[in-house]
Amino acid sequence: MRLKRIFRYGLAVCLAVGLATLTAGCFKMAVPDSKPATVILWPAPPEIPRISFVNAIARPEDLGIKDGVFKGFLKYLLGKPATPMVNPYGLAVDAEGRLYVVDNFLKKIHVYDRQEENYALLPEKGDGFVSPIGIAVDDRRGRIYVTDSAQAVVKIFAKGEDQPVGEIKSGGLGRPTGIAVNEATDELLVVDTLHSGIQRYSLADHSLKGVIGLEGAETGQFHSPTHIAVSRAGTIFVTDALNFRVQVLTPEGKFIRSFGAAGDGPGYFSRPKGVAVDGDGNIYVVDALFDNIQVFDPEGRLLMSFGKPGQELGEFWLPSGIFIDRHNRIYVSDSYNKRVQIFQYLKGGELP
Repeated sequence: MRLKRIFRYGLAVCLAVGLATLTAGCFKMAVPDSKPATVILWPAPPEIPRISFVNAIARPEDLGIKDGVFKGFLKYLLGKPATPMVNPYGLAVDAEGRLYVVDNFLKKIHVYDRQEENYALLPEKGDGFVSPIGIAVDDRRGRIYVTDSAQAVVKIFAKGEDQPVGEIKSGGLGRPTGIAVNEATDELLVVDTLHSGIQRYSLADHSLKGVIGLEGAETGQFHSPTHIAVSRAGTIFVTDALNFRVQVLTPEGKFIRSFGAAGDGPGYFSRPKGVAVDGDGNIYVVDALFDNIQVFDPEGRLLMSFGKPGQELGEFWLPSGIFIDRHNRIYVSDSYNKRVQIFQYLKGGELP
């Protein structure tokens, strides 16, 4: 009993000192350096800028998410600091502005809520995933979907819950990777890389509605597709990885066009990964071998590219996923640099 009283007294003293000084006594709390904003534009002046660098995120502090004094002290005592990214891959942003980042190495989902100044991990406890890849959010129903390629399953979370509330395994999923919500058809689209197709599920009850595509190199066929995106109008964009192209489909999955081919020059693909579309219908394709993002117009004609190999801001090392939110902010998983970089599409060339 005496030892317990001594421990409680010591803890109380340490808490009081810590709250008063923040940096003295029983602990020290690191304060991130304040750095001036970096202005990086593509194309470079004197051309009209179309893309601007916004931020690079590796920790919650990079988004201005900071613990209060008491909460920070408790995390220090419990040994639970915010977890930095290790291998970011799929990512998404919900209607409230929360950023979700799949960490394939940690087998967790980083959740950054800048509005509420909160950071969390999904699942908070336990080993929920083996090889998480893609993520999508159904804002209408408050659900989060995460593909696990090793378990051949889509895990379902509810916003505000830190453990899965269900899963999707129907349809003979082989290796689910990319995933997207199509609000125009009220469907969940899941890329099955193993079977070279796209599974269509009802968002209402998760029943299988059909499959788009099959193995092959003809139009409407796929060879190991990996990533998927949906425009605001419901048009579907698929990274047909080993056919080295992007295929564009109607909301119902009918072929419209494709663009790209194997090569090492502008407009070609070497290792295409993430795909996304902005508010003007421009299509963004990540190439992990080029370490850049190529931007195409809605017809598939190359407009520009941004990024290059490296570790500085605006540079990439094996990038993977990409997501564009409703404000035309572009989020890119810079996987081997262990961060997510954020850019802004400058619609008319105006500076942010």
